[in-house]
Amino acid sequence: MKLDRRKFLQGLGATTAFTSLSGLAPGVANAKTRGSHEGLLDKRNGEIKYHTCARNCADRCLLKFRVQDGRMTYVSGAEEQEKTGTSPCVKGHAYVQYTYAADRILHPMKRVGKKGEGKWKRISWDEAYAEISSRLKQVIAEHGPEAVLPYSYSGHEGMIGKYGGPCRFFHKLGSSQLDRLVCVFAAYEGLKSVTGTWRGPDPEDNPLTDCYIAWGQNETATNVHGIKYIHRAMDNGAKLLVVNPIRTPIASQADIWLQPRPSTDTHLAAGIMKYLVEKDLVDHEFIAKNTLGYDELLQRLNDISYDEVEQVTGVPREKMFEFARVYGESPKSVLRLGYGMQRNFNGARMSRAIAMMHAITGNFGEIGNGFVYDNVQADDGMNYAKGTASHLRTNYKTAQHINMTEIAKAIHPTNPTAYGKPSKPIHALINYNGNFVAVAPDSNACREGAMRDDLFLVVHDFIMTDTAELADIIVPAATQFESDDYCPDYNCYYQQICEKVIEPVGESKDNWTFFKELAHHMGYDDPEFQVDHEGILRDFLDTDDYAYKGITYEKIAKEKFVRVNVPKPFFGDGKYFTESGKIELYSDYMKKAGFDPVIDLGLPEEEMIKEERELPFRLLSPAIPQRANSSFYNVKYIRNFPAYFAKISPVDAEKYGIKNNDRIRLNNHRGEAYFVAQVTSQVVPGTIMAPKNNWRRMDPQGLNSCTNNLTTDKLTDMGGCSAYHSTRVGLSKA
Repeated sequence: MKLDRRKFLQGLGATTAFTSLSGLAPGVANAKTRGSHEGLLDKRNGEIKYHTCARNCADRCLLKFRVQDGRMTYVSGAEEQEKTGTSPCVKGHAYVQYTYAADRILHPMKRVGKKGEGKWKRISWDEAYAEISSRLKQVIAEHGPEAVLPYSYSGHEGMIGKYGGPCRFFHKLGSSQLDRLVCVFAAYEGLKSVTGTWRGPDPEDNPLTDCYIAWGQNETATNVHGIKYIHRAMDNGAKLLVVNPIRTPIASQADIWLQPRPSTDTHLAAGIMKYLVEKDLVDHEFIAKNTLGYDELLQRLNDISYDEVEQVTGVPREKMFEFARVYGESPKSVLRLGYGMQRNFNGARMSRAIAMMHAITGNFGEIGNGFVYDNVQADDGMNYAKGTASHLRTNYKTAQHINMTEIAKAIHPTNPTAYGKPSKPIHALINYNGNFVAVAPDSNACREGAMRDDLFLVVHDFIMTDTAELADIIVPAATQFESDDYCPDYNCYYQQICEKVIEPVGESKDNWTFFKELAHHMGYDDPEFQVDHEGILRDFLDTDDYAYKGITYEKIAKEKFVRVNVPKPFFGDGKYFTESGKIELYSDYMKKAGFDPVIDLGLPEEEMIKEERELPFRLLSPAIPQRANSSFYNVKYIRNFPAYFAKISPVDAEKYGIKNNDRIRLNNHRGEAYFVAQVTSQVVPGTIMAPKNNWRRMDPQGLNSCTNNLTTDKLTDMGGCSAYHSTRVGLSKA
């Protein structure tokens, strides 16, 4: 059975003082100059292990760890891989401290008080396995296997850690299937309606473009190593254009930065297209040869006025015209679409409009041209069916699906639902690679569900998260550095090694070891539970996909990173993946979904309940450079980087009497959250920005609040994706 990554994701269904290891985390080693600390410099010596950063970041850095006497001492970038270079980001530099954190969970624990009281009893692994397997068997006997739900996402992005190990267990058990659609999938649908794919050209060719457009992307948070390719393009004379409602560092460097109101991107793209058409800056030859529906597009653009575009977006038309002129006059342009902007109720429709804009300028099919969103060629080419042993699941067609964005609804105490319909109650939940009480939207409702006495909650993690503190059983997880794995790129075109750097610390176990041993306690004796890590990796590589032609387990082990086979230039053959084989400017696919088949101008506020729609501020909750989703809160010095601030425009601050460093309260019908105000022109009036996925238990004001207390769990227009940014809030001083 052919099963690619996208289909697979849709179908998946008391801490101890760490005194013995806390001193191992080194400080910052200075260069070898007079007065440098030789003891710290010695940390840079030792055996080298190659390991890929398995966080959910587009960089996918290949790292080199130094190991002395079995202990990790230092991390640097693998300079032999040009895209990574010599240095990780601020988060990657913290991996030694991350691994040897003083509050790391080192042994299994059982709750002995009420949920959330923080009262735990140390138990053995045998006791933990006996308790977990016994409770799972009881739940299955009383309610059926669909009463068990896995919850996970990107705490570990390795092929085994995220997929191969855990999924074998849940396939065999026959659990409910978790649809891991929280990210990317709205734009997948929008882009599929234009070119048939969300894949694109190699970002390592960006220096060859004449114009680089960052649309809704903040490279400093999730693609910091990609900035060097942008700068090389600029050194070669390329223009930098940025579209973002937040002034990012890249926006500050741009030749032109457009700052539209959140989720008005369809109007903005339509306005730019209208100008390109009127000034004859479109590529007529490309349009005639490669597209369908151009006449329908022209008719639709005639219905859209610049007055409407300016009023909706807040972008002055002259500035939009300047942007369009530079873009249209550039011989070659690369557009990088960010992930955050598609997390809106109109995410697919916005993504479609932006891709159409790039098509009528003819920016496909040449080196230095193209549309970059989610380059999963290295990922999709692997054999997911065999790697995850999907054949073990006998209820693929009948098991219920739970969207992870709607986890609060699925575990609701009295009225569980999924996709707007009643669902079977969940009585056991195993959380790994995730922290849903902090990460999922509507955190208060998530916590309420997790607090149910009839929900058996198991958490496999290495620190006490918001979710772990509500668990019945906590089992200690190894970090990614304590097992072997692979980690495919999803920006460039690489498959990369994750060598085991150190042995598991304390009594921790990696994901495959935990689920394999739990399977044995459940009585599962299938051959798929007898293999080691290498066996699973070989299963993933047992593929006839062209991307992996000539790539073997031995080749990856030897070379540490390999480039998968992707023809260049992307779309160079003029063949697209739509049903027509053309770029579809008129789309029956969109029409069948209930939207305008050319350009749909619907806005999120039209879909909000009146109670929320009338609140004064749109809340944006993007990533910040010092965190990766909810990770790195165990690193002391990273905790010192603020994650509980809210950026407010000077106009709004004056209106509400807010000054820098004032404590403020944001609220809506889902709850409230408390922040420290930062008054800045980084955001437009009517918008507030607060970091995503901060923890309730880390709230510096001690009020158990976080950004996701406020965010919506309503899904996007297409793709079942999260729509965190389609949230409105009120504001007051705290």
